[in-house]
Amino acid sequence: MTLVDPENPLPPPDSSSPEPPSPVFLPPPPPSRLELENARSPEDIRTPWGGAELFIFVGFAFFSLVVLEVVLVFFLMMRYHMSGDQLMQLMKSNAAVAVGFQAVWSVVVLLFLLLMIRVYHRAPFWRSLGWRRFDSRQIPSVGQAVLCILGGFSLAIAVGVVSEFVGKNANLPIDQLFQSRSDVLWLMVFGIAFAPFFEETIFRGYLYPVFARKWGIPAGIVITGVLFGAMHAAQLWGGWAQISILIFVGIALTWARARARSVLASFLIHVSYNSFLFLGFFALPFVLKHLPPIH
Repeated sequence: MTLVDPENPLPPPDSSSPEPPSPVFLPPPPPSRLELENARSPEDIRTPWGGAELFIFVGFAFFSLVVLEVVLVFFLMMRYHMSGDQLMQLMKSNAAVAVGFQAVWSVVVLLFLLLMIRVYHRAPFWRSLGWRRFDSRQIPSVGQAVLCILGGFSLAIAVGVVSEFVGKNANLPIDQLFQSRSDVLWLMVFGIAFAPFFEETIFRGYLYPVFARKWGIPAGIVITGVLFGAMHAAQLWGGWAQISILIFVGIALTWARARARSVLASFLIHVSYNSFLFLGFFALPFVLKHLPPIH
């Protein structure tokens, strides 16, 4: 005996149930401009960031620089009761203050990059910035590293020779930092141990891929080199020959990064270039004879 609701009788056993609606397949969204640029670019310049993120990064770098300058000035005024003119002179002529400020700002900028790449884009940090091993299929990695170091020495010699003929007597703002042996040591440690790493990460790691994808590798090399020289223009203001030489150095470093497809190449050249210049500076007694001892 079965119980059946007379108002809602059960369907006959052989009745067919209604078919479920067929799924609707929507066409995939069109690729973004960044995806198109990455698709037609070499693997070493494919990055998860594009022009929009580059503008955000530049804005943050400038804003953080201004904030840190205000904090430093406020601290020196409160701690040492300095006037505005004294503060300006200290920041222009004291290598320890200049190097310390630059180091703090560089760390802030790198931390911002870390947040953008690892947290926002969820991408690997070092590889995305071009820090890759050398491709050893043609030349062993050790051989490529040696070539980069020798290239940095050769570039420093070439720059030194050219500087003897152009802009030799220019009075540059950076000359005020070379007042004592301790100042030279501060600048040497920063210029060899930290500045090449920071500048190569920013210029050849973060900026160059965006320019190279958008306007081509040759244009990306030139634009990045010009920006590299422009960043140092304040230190070399008035020495237009020196600024031009530094733009050439920036182009050479970017060319090496593009050729090796790794920031490691331009980094090694940069370190050896700076090392040769500073060691040559210390090796010339007539350059240091007027500097007082370290104290």
